[in-house]
Amino acid sequence: MGCDAYISGEISERTTHIARELGIDYFACGHHATERGGIQALGEIVAQEYGLPVTFVDIKNPA
Repeated sequence: MGCDAYISGEISERTTHIARELGIDYFACGHHATERGGIQALGEIVAQEYGLPVTFVDIKNPA
């Protein structure tokens, strides 16, 4: 696979076992945690490129 670690927004028992067999660290961080940074970065780009006001509203993880 050519990597040292695999970071995922979704936990998978199958992927956990495959990663263990291949000696790859597997981080199942959950969708909420892994998607926050990307959408915040996109908001910053939109604000800079288009001069629009952007507000990030963080809602607690329902899980």
